[in-house]
Amino acid sequence: MKKSIESLKKETAAAAELCEKWMLDHIQSENVLNSKITDPVSYYKWPLALISRGKKDEAAKLLQWINEHCLSENGDYSSNRSGFHKEFHTYSTLWIVLAAIKLENTVLVEKLLKFILKYQNEKTGGLATFPSEANMTTEDPVSAAFLGMVACELKDKYLADKVFNYFEHLYALQTEDDTFWLRLNYEGALIKSNNSDLDPKTYFISIGKEDECYYFLGAACYFMARYMETFDAKSLPLARKYTSLLEKAGGKSLSTIWAAKVAPGCTALYSLTSEDYFFEIAQPVIQTVLQEQSDKGYWLKNNKPWVTVSAEQCYWLTDISSRL
Repeated sequence: MKKSIESLKKETAAAAELCEKWMLDHIQSENVLNSKITDPVSYYKWPLALISRGKKDEAAKLLQWINEHCLSENGDYSSNRSGFHKEFHTYSTLWIVLAAIKLENTVLVEKLLKFILKYQNEKTGGLATFPSEANMTTEDPVSAAFLGMVACELKDKYLADKVFNYFEHLYALQTEDDTFWLRLNYEGALIKSNNSDLDPKTYFISIGKEDECYYFLGAACYFMARYMETFDAKSLPLARKYTSLLEKAGGKSLSTIWAAKVAPGCTALYSLTSEDYFFEIAQPVIQTVLQEQSDKGYWLKNNKPWVTVSAEQCYWLTDISSRL
């Protein structure tokens, strides 16, 4: 059943507050800042989430801890990476950059961006999925979108336009009705790989199919909304094209935590345009995120608190509630 905007505004605000409480309790109960954690990078979303909740002192301490335990002098990770973040670690680092910008830690911002921007393709504007040799570089929308968000925070229109051009080019290359290909190679061509050793979800989305990673498209929508907020409305026509894919996917397919970035992306577009169309796409995703939150404030994975995703949902829910 659909809920009113006012109802969702209250529920998202309450959910973010509950998650914030869990996060602050977790830092204390787990003695995070004084512990040797196998993979401290798993806390990379926490500083930005805490900043969004007004907890800048706690965020600054955690950011310093991450810098000391996770990041090498050249701006890359020095700690272990696993799973998604082994391949997508430019994306992970950009969460840290966004937090450092908010905390006005210019030294850390410069260090991290100096490393990250080495892997931006001058030809396409896209960002490498993982550091590699130039002729092996592949690019993905989620890393590029977060680089675009950084550009907006820095009010760097030149960089933001390069990212915008990437998304425009990526969309223009799509020729299939039910498939959205996600990766570009160094020359700017779509990668259509059927290699069974690769995770197909990071290479294409079957539009309308459940359990797909629609967050790639949601991240693109959020970047385009931030572009509109920061610079001008040039990004709106392209944002409509990306949201048309989400509309085609349908509410049932988007009712999963893997589509979570769709909610803030489309809510941000709604807040800027007042067009119900965008809110209607966001609504089922918001409701799913709220339904899957535990009564302790976190989200679960393998019956344990999901450290990365819980912080991310705290951040997005805070943003959503402020825009509704």
